[in-house]
Parts: sequence; C-alpha cells; structure tokens
Amino acid sequence: MQFDIKKCQPIFKQADTKNKGFLSMDQLFYAITRLLRIQINMATLEIIMTLTDENNDGVTQEDEFCHIVYICENADLRDTQSILFYAADNDYSGTIEKSELFNVSKKLGIETNELELFAMMSVLTGTQTDEQSLNYDMFEHIMDILIKRNNKQNKQYEDILIDKIQQRQHVINLKNNSVSFI
Repeated sequence: MQFDIKKCQPIFKQADTKNKGFLSMDQLFYAITRLLRIQINMATLEIIMTLTDENNDGVTQEDEFCHIVYICENADLRDTQSILFYAADNDYSGTIEKSELFNVSKKLGIETNELELFAMMSVLTGTQTDEQSLNYDMFEHIMDILIKRNNKQNKQYEDILIDKIQQRQHVINLKNNSVSFI
C-alpha cells in the first residue's frame, strides 16, 4: 500500500479558495466529497479531522489534509477502529509503531506510557526491539485492552471521540470569543 502524497497539494489548493493556507470544515468536506469523490458524512469527517488536527486549531493545514485523505482512502469509514488505525499511522506505512500508538492513545485521553506499550507490543509481535510494528489486528487488540482498562465510564470508541470533538469545539469557541486587552 503506497500512498501518493503528491496528489494532495493540488486538491488542497483548489479547496483553499481564499488562499489562507488552511481549510475550514466546509472546505474540507467539499474537497473530500466533491473533488476526491469519497462518500463520507460530516460527522465521520469531523471525527477524522479531530484525530488529525495536530495543533487543535479547528482547521486543516495541508499536511493534516494529506493524512485525512490517506485515512479516507484506506479506512473502512463505517468502522471507528479502522479510522483510528489509519489516523495513528502517521507515516502511511500501513503499520503502527510504538510512538504512533502512544500518540493516538494520548489523543484519546488514555493513560499509558511508552514502556507499557513496548511490553504489550513485545507480547503481540514476539520481538523486543524498537523496530516493532503492529498490523491492524494487533492494534485492535491493544486498543481494546487500553480502552477497557482506562474506561471507568464504560464508554465506546465513538463516545470517547465525541467527547474529544466537543472539547476541541469548546476550545475553538473560547479562542474565537476571547477579548484582547492590548
């Protein structure tokens, strides 16, 4: 599976009609559904956007856009686990390394550390090197364990992601409504 990152730039530029260097949610939806002709609903795209919004500014920069395209082209968009897998895969390799697993866990608010993840990955992969990587089934297994262990309210992936979207939206609203005293 080789992702062609070069195709993203012209589509991003076409969707960025005001040349601001970022896409609003509406522009992102237009780029994905109209320009790339990928069938996705706004709620699913918002989940993906939340997972890829590295600086939590509520808009999509070009590198984030490329990651969103990668997710939309490879994930089963009806399956939250699949979306999480491809959202975690920052290097577009089709596998998840320890740092990628740690980052997606942090994004979901899961309390863990890299040593714990290394131990879990060692058991699943049968290796104890920093070169470990997880396929989809291994990733799904580890995420199930982490979610169940950290989930005192018995929330599902979808509920956790909805909470993250609401938190992000609250922060964006605060930024947009802040008053400058300078």
